[in-house]
Amino acid sequence: MDIVELSRDLMYQQTQINKAPAWRLTELAILKGKELAQKYQEDERLILTSLYLAHTVFSPIWAGEIQQNHPNLSAEFSQKYLDEWQVPMEEQKIILNSIQAHHDKVKTETKIAEIVKNAECFKFVTVEGALIYLHEWGRRQVEYEEARDKVLQKMEQKRKLLTLEECVKEAEANCKEIRKLFAGKMGE
Repeated sequence: MDIVELSRDLMYQQTQINKAPAWRLTELAILKGKELAQKYQEDERLILTSLYLAHTVFSPIWAGEIQQNHPNLSAEFSQKYLDEWQVPMEEQKIILNSIQAHHDKVKTETKIAEIVKNAECFKFVTVEGALIYLHEWGRRQVEYEEARDKVLQKMEQKRKLLTLEECVKEAEANCKEIRKLFAGKMGE
């Protein structure tokens, strides 16, 4: 069994049920996860599985209880599937820590978890990610100014969680572009 495909299919199903997060944001995290897995020569299979399972329990409600606790809720939800898929316990431990630690409330125990956290956060510090997130708020009928503010707030929150040097540097440049993109409407 290919746990990456299984976790991708599960995440896609859950995204439909939860109505969030935007699937394209998940794909951005996956692309960054692949890039970082190659750079650091870490197990891409575990990184991608963790990234797909990190939001299996989620909610479109801004700062709601589910959204605030989704790393632990997603880890709990994913555990039964990892067992069912017969993922070895040592790999399960890495995946579950990666899911729980992607918001920095739990310490990363491996380089894989550190990569997952950075890939997950990175999607919000790209121009493409900012536009996808803005569109997502528009779909939810949130007024432009409020949606823009949420995008910028999420960008800053996630930028501060980045720890890998190349991600931090790239994010700084991207964040300048994102701020410029919204500057006309912000009166800056």
